[in-house]
Amino acid sequence: MQPGGGEDPRQGPLFPAEPSDDEAVGQLSANKYMEHPIADPLGGPYGADMTYSDAENPSLIEELAVAETEGDVLSVYLLTDPRLPANTNHVPGWLVEMRNGFRELSRTPDGEGTLGDRPEFRRLRKRVEDSVQALEPAERARGVAWFLAADGSLDRRLSLQIPPRRSGLYWDRRPFVSPLVDVADRSRATGLVLVGGEAVRLLHWEAGRISEPDRSLYELELGDWRRYEAYAAPNPARGQQSATNVEALRDRVDEWRRRFLRDAATAIGARLGELGWDRVVLVTDEQVAGHFAEELPTEVSRRVVATVTANVLWAEPAAVAGHLVEELSEVWRRDGQELAERALEAAAAGGGGAIGWSEVLGCLIQHRVEHLIFGEAEAPAAEIPEAVRVEIGNPAPGMLIERATERAIESGAGVTMLSSDDAPLLAAAGGVVATLRY
Repeated sequence: MQPGGGEDPRQGPLFPAEPSDDEAVGQLSANKYMEHPIADPLGGPYGADMTYSDAENPSLIEELAVAETEGDVLSVYLLTDPRLPANTNHVPGWLVEMRNGFRELSRTPDGEGTLGDRPEFRRLRKRVEDSVQALEPAERARGVAWFLAADGSLDRRLSLQIPPRRSGLYWDRRPFVSPLVDVADRSRATGLVLVGGEAVRLLHWEAGRISEPDRSLYELELGDWRRYEAYAAPNPARGQQSATNVEALRDRVDEWRRRFLRDAATAIGARLGELGWDRVVLVTDEQVAGHFAEELPTEVSRRVVATVTANVLWAEPAAVAGHLVEELSEVWRRDGQELAERALEAAAAGGGGAIGWSEVLGCLIQHRVEHLIFGEAEAPAAEIPEAVRVEIGNPAPGMLIERATERAIESGAGVTMLSSDDAPLLAAAGGVVATLRY
C-alpha cells in the first residue's frame, strides 16, 4: 500500500512485494521514465508544436484523400532533407526543384491558355515561394507537404521527419496524397525493446521520431547480500569456503536475472495494446539475446521483425535511433517485399490476391483490396479497360497511382510503394499486386 491508504500500482504478479532478507529475490521494477522532448534521430530536438505527427494520422490522410473543394488544389512536396549534398549548396536543391516545378506547372494547358494565366494559381505560387523560404530549418525538417485550395477552404502544411521520395508540385481537383501515404507507410510505429542483463527499456519510434512511454524502464532490483569475497581468510579452508559462497551468490544472481527477464517479457506482452505496437525490434547484448527472446509471449514474438545486437541500453534516445536508422529502414523494406510475395503467391493459388492494374483496380472499385502494393512506374492508361477507367475518374497521364491510392484510402486498404530496388519483384505482375479481403 502507498502512504495514505491507496494501492501501490507496483503490487501484483509482475511486481511482487519486497523480498525477505533471507530470500533476497531479484524483482522486476517498472519505473516511470521522464518524458524526453521528442528527438530527431540524428541529433537535434524539435519543438512540440510541429505538425510532423499528423503525417501518419490515418484520419487526416483519409480526410485529404476525399476532400472536395469548390476550386482546384495545389499540393507541394519538398525534399528538404539537410543530409542530401544538393541541399547543402548556397541555393539548396529543394529550392531549385520548387522553382522548376512551378515553372513547369504554370505551362500546363488550361482551357485556351495555361495554368500560369490563372490569378488563383499565381496567388498560391507566390505565397508558397515566399513562405517556404522563410521557414526555420526545424520547420522544413526533412520534408514539407503543403495543401492549398484555390477557394481558401484548405490550407494545411506538414513538416516531415520521414522525407518524401522526391520533390513534386501538383494541381488537381483534390489534394494529391499518394506521396504522403507513402511517407505514412514508412513512418509506422515500431517498438524498440532494449534488453540488458539487469534492465529492459522501451522506446517508441514513429515518423522518424523517438520517445519514451510511461513506465518505460524495467530494472532488476537485487536484495542485500554480504560480499563474501571481501572477507578472505588467511587459512586455505576458509578461503575455499569463501570461494564457494561467491560461486553460490553468482548462481543466485543468474537465477534472479532469468526470472527478471521472464517477468519483463510478460509485462511487455501485456502492454502491446496500450503502446499500439504492431512491429517490435529487439536490441540486446549477446549474453541475454536468446534467453529473452525465448521468454516472449507468442503475441509479442510474432511481432518481432528484427533482432539487433548492440549495447545501447543507456544511450540517449536520439543516439539509439541514429544507431538503428538503417535497420528500421530495412524493416520497412522487408515488410513491403513480404507483402508483395504474399499477394503473388495468393494470386497464383487462385484466390486472396490480384495482379496487374486492370484486375487490381477492379478489386479496388469493389472494396475487396486489403493491401495495395505497387512500384514507382505505373502502367499506361491504355492497358486499363474503358469501364474501369471511367469508374476511377478517367485518370490523366501520371495520375493512375494517385487515383488508385485514393480508392484504397477510401475503402480502408493499406498502401505500400516499393522502392526502385524492389520494383523488379512486381515486373511480371505489371507493376502492381494486392492482397484481398475476399
